[in-house]
Amino acid sequence: MAWGPLRFGAPFAFAASIPAGYYAFGPYAPAFTIAALIVSLVGAEVASPRGAAATPHDDARSFRWLPILYIPLQLCVVVWALAEARRTNAAGFAVLAMAVGITTGVFGVLAAHELVHGRSKFGQYLAAALLSAMAYRHFRIAHVFGHHRWAATERDPSTARLGEGFYHFAVRTIGGQWLDAWRVEQRRVVRCRLPLWRHRLVADAAVMCLLACAIILFTGARGIAFFLAQSAVAILTLELFNYIAHYGLLRRIGARGREPFGEAHSWNSSNVLANALIFNMGRHSHHHARPLAPYQTLQPRCAAPELPLGYAGSILLALVPPLWRRVMDPAVQRLHTRSSNTPA
Repeated sequence: MAWGPLRFGAPFAFAASIPAGYYAFGPYAPAFTIAALIVSLVGAEVASPRGAAATPHDDARSFRWLPILYIPLQLCVVVWALAEARRTNAAGFAVLAMAVGITTGVFGVLAAHELVHGRSKFGQYLAAALLSAMAYRHFRIAHVFGHHRWAATERDPSTARLGEGFYHFAVRTIGGQWLDAWRVEQRRVVRCRLPLWRHRLVADAAVMCLLACAIILFTGARGIAFFLAQSAVAILTLELFNYIAHYGLLRRIGARGREPFGEAHSWNSSNVLANALIFNMGRHSHHHARPLAPYQTLQPRCAAPELPLGYAGSILLALVPPLWRRVMDPAVQRLHTRSSNTPA
C-alpha cells in the first residue's frame, strides 16, 4: 500500500462530504458522513492486514503538508456550519453538530496533535486555531507537558483507570487536564518572570471570549449554541481516544523508582488501513517513545498490547461501559499477569 501521502487523504474527503452532501441531498445528509466514517474505520480494522506500511523517504515534505492543509479545511467546515445552523430545523441542527464535531474530534485533533508536537511556529498557530474551534485550547499544553510525562500513572488525568467507565473518565479528565495545563503555565510564568498576558491560559480565555462574541455578533444565539454543541461532540470524541489509549495500564513503582514509560503502556492497533485513516495514531507506543517522530514514520511495536477491537471498534464499545469492561478488564489483567515477574 505504497501510495505515499495519498494513503492519508481520506480525512479530506470526509470533511468535504459534509457541506457537499448537505447541498446535494438536504440537511440530514451529514448523517451519511457519520455512518460512512464509522463503517470505514470499523471495516478497515476487519478487512485490512496488520503490520507496517512502507514509507517513502524522499517525499517527507509532502507528508508534512497534509496536517497543515487539513486544518484550514476543517475550520472552513466549522464556519460554514455555523452559518447554516441558523437556518436548519432542530433535527438538522443536531445532525450537523454531530458530523462537524466528530470530524473535528477525529481528524482535526489528529492533525493539530501532529503540529503541536512539531517545532514549526506556524504549525503551532494552526493547531491552536483548530483547538479554538472546539473550545479546547489548553489541550496543547496539557498533552505535551502533562500527558507525555505522566501517561500510565495516577498523576495523568488522561489515563483511564482500570474499571473506570468512559463517562466518569470524561468528567474527571476534562477538568483535570485544564488544571494540569494551569499548573504547567504557572510554573513557566513564575520561572521566566513573565507578565500576566504571557500566561497562555489567560490568553486562551481572552481568545475564546473574543471568538464567542464574534459568533454571537454574526450568527446570534443559535450560532453560539451550535458552536458549543459541536465543540462538546469534538471534545468527547477526543477523550474517547484518550480513554482507550492507556486504559488500565500503569507504570509500576519498584525499588528503583517509577518504571519508565515503555511499549507495554499504550494500547495499539497495527492495522495498516485503519491507521491510514487516523494519521497512524494506532501506533501509539511508538508515538510515546518518539513524540517528535512524523506520523508517517510510526511503526508497530512488538511488545505493545493490541486493542481487541482496534481503535474504532474500541471507541464504540467504550460508549457502553459494561460491555467495555467485560472485554477490556480481562485483557488488562492478562497483561498484568504476564509482566508480574518482570522487575520494575
